Amino acid sequence: PQAPRCGAPKTTMVVEAAAEPDGSSGGHGATPAPAGGAGEATRASLIHRGSHVILRDSEGAQKVFWLGAGCKDLRMGRYPPLPVEVVLAAPYGATLRRNESGIWERKACQAPQLDASPTAADGGEDAEAYEHNANLPQDNTAQALSPAEVRALKGRCSGEDVVKELASNSATFASKTKFAQEKYLKKKSAKHVQQVTLLRPTVMELCETYMKQSRGKVCGLRFDYLSSILCQADVRSGGRYFAVDSANGIIVAAIAQRLGGVGQVYRAFRGGCSDKALQELDIGSRREAVHAIPLEVLQSLDAWSHEWLRLPVEPDTPGSVEEQVRLAGRKERARKRRAEVEDFKTRPVDGVIIVAGEEETEFASEALEVGLSRLAPGGRMVVFGQVFQPLAARQGALRASGGYVDVRLHQLFTREYQVLPMRTHPVMTSEAMLCEGFVLSATKVTDDGFGDEDASGGGPAPKRRRRG
Repeated sequence: PQAPRCGAPKTTMVVEAAAEPDGSSGGHGATPAPAGGAGEATRASLIHRGSHVILRDSEGAQKVFWLGAGCKDLRMGRYPPLPVEVVLAAPYGATLRRNESGIWERKACQAPQLDASPTAADGGEDAEAYEHNANLPQDNTAQALSPAEVRALKGRCSGEDVVKELASNSATFASKTKFAQEKYLKKKSAKHVQQVTLLRPTVMELCETYMKQSRGKVCGLRFDYLSSILCQADVRSGGRYFAVDSANGIIVAAIAQRLGGVGQVYRAFRGGCSDKALQELDIGSRREAVHAIPLEVLQSLDAWSHEWLRLPVEPDTPGSVEEQVRLAGRKERARKRRAEVEDFKTRPVDGVIIVAGEEETEFASEALEVGLSRLAPGGRMVVFGQVFQPLAARQGALRASGGYVDVRLHQLFTREYQVLPMRTHPVMTSEAMLCEGFVLSATKVTDDGFGDEDASGGGPAPKRRRRG
């Protein structure tokens, strides 16, 4: 398990699907223990060559690194390069801190233990709950150290010592509440203490990393929406799913992880698709369950004549050995593609999942029609989008068609709260982004023809009304 995040006690309120998106029930980075014994379990918890690792600095920024054979240093923000030898063989969840000698070493990352219980010196039994900082000056004159003195301290002391000196030379630090003091120390530590936490690349951590790096590249898909999509689509081992994933491949990667090597994912694309998350999740051979197929092939009446499925033409004269090897590889890829398309058209799918960007509305609509035509009765359809009107129109069309039930359009609300004695307060930041999108879900049904005529055989049966 990974170390807890430093800072004040916080809680996150998530409406719907509180489980991990990758199917585990533990906290950040929790994964099922391998079945190969204690030795394999210990190795699985250690970072090694050929794997990915997520680095999170003291300010909360995250970045994914691949520890390949040529990797020597890891560069994180304004920090000096982190030697890869320090990261290798370290357990996931470990915290590395740079000391005054410039050496990275492991440190225990613990939240400050502040005594929040009221005392007589604080002014009575209920004084702590009603303390505030309203009377503290806000003119930036409380710090006795000048910027030049702080720079000199950073040159000869560790980051922890710099933070202690800043606190001891602050005229208002002792007058603050205990929780304001903790917030002050956390802010100064993020600025002066150079440390990184090594995280396992789970679905949730990758989703949060992509959101922090570039919200647009993952279509604003927050981790709670990702968890809800997997739950609404009933993703399970052995299932067959049709997906459109414009969120760096995080959707198909999460589905492939849940399938566990048993099942298929058919990913429709147009003009290329990113498999960034599929590579960085480190799921090994389970990624082979994902089959990328151009949407034009699935829409074509004669798919076998499409260039993507066409077998290469044999040359009149045999070429060099290298050319023959390339030709054999092209033939093998074409045969594999034809087998994937044949398998998709032979049997229906259990779920249709669409996650597309704002500029891909037409592509998402066309892919949805293809997916619904192959959706089995009782299968689930889930569409995520950031614009309300197209999803509302699709919801009305599904309800009017009579072929779908449980048609719902919902929105998730997530906010991080700071918990204090006898009160809570939401984290007020400009990047809160409480509502990121909308999720449309439905279940496909079919009429088996039962009850078309009454028992006497004369006249049709009374009409049955479906309710979505």
